[in-house]
This record gives sequence, C-alpha cells and structure tokens, in this order.
Amino acid sequence: MSKRPAIILVPVDGSDGANESAAYAAGLAEALNVPLRLLFAFPRDPVDMFGVPTEAPQRDELEYFSPDAFARLRDRSARQAFDAARHAIGQSQNSVEETILAGGPAEAIVEHAGQTTDPMIVIGSRGLSGFKEMLLGSVSQRVLHRAGCPVTVVR
Repeated sequence: MSKRPAIILVPVDGSDGANESAAYAAGLAEALNVPLRLLFAFPRDPVDMFGVPTEAPQRDELEYFSPDAFARLRDRSARQAFDAARHAIGQSQNSVEETILAGGPAEAIVEHAGQTTDPMIVIGSRGLSGFKEMLLGSVSQRVLHRAGCPVTVVR
C-alpha cells in the first residue's frame, strides 16, 4: 500500500473478535485521522436466512417471513452489533459511521470495499458462526483472499 487509507471498514457481528477489531481499528483511525465505518452484514431476505419453509412450518418459523418482521429482526440485530462495537471503541475523536449490508458477510464486505475509495478493512479472526466456519472457512479468510484493498486481521 503506497498511500494511507481514506477510511477504515470494520465488519461487526457482536462477537468478542469483532469488538476487539473495532477497538483496534478505532485507534488506527485516530492515528491516521480517517473515519471509521462499522459494517453489519445480514441476509438479503428470509429465504437466505432460514431457507425455504418446510411442508408444515411452525408458526414461529413463519414470523420473520413478513417483510416488516424481517426488517425489525435485521435492525435489532444490527443495533446490538453496532452498540457492542461502540462500547468496545469507547470515546472516539473520529467519525464513526454505521452501515448495514445485504448478503453473505464475506461477499457483502468485499463488494462494499470495492465500491469505497481507498478503504482498509480491519476484521476479527473469529466471529459468531462456529461450526459452519470450520466447514466452509472463516469470513476473515474469505475477505483476506478476495478484497482488493489492504486487510488487517485482528487476533
């Protein structure tokens, strides 16, 4: 990287790893005097999140298939992740933005970075996905290998 980033992007999901990366990124953003943007990725729609309903879905399974209920779930989940990251960051002298992305986390993060001028991504090495991550690879690994900008993975 021959020039400093114009913005630092930090994917958050409420996990300890995401919160640690947010705190690290905030210090870096202050040192570089650039804004910080917290990113929260959420599935595009209920089918992406839950799959196609079974032949006889339970009432609670259908609740979030309503567009309004799905939007409330997305907004509530994002608020929790953003609040946890802001708590980890503490007081920041720099601008801290919040953006909700639609789609799979790695793909949405890489796409957003590709549409941003001179970004740097700071991401935690482990998030909330657990067992699925062991089978498919971590979000941080996929971002690291696919992003066209500098990526820092925080352990």
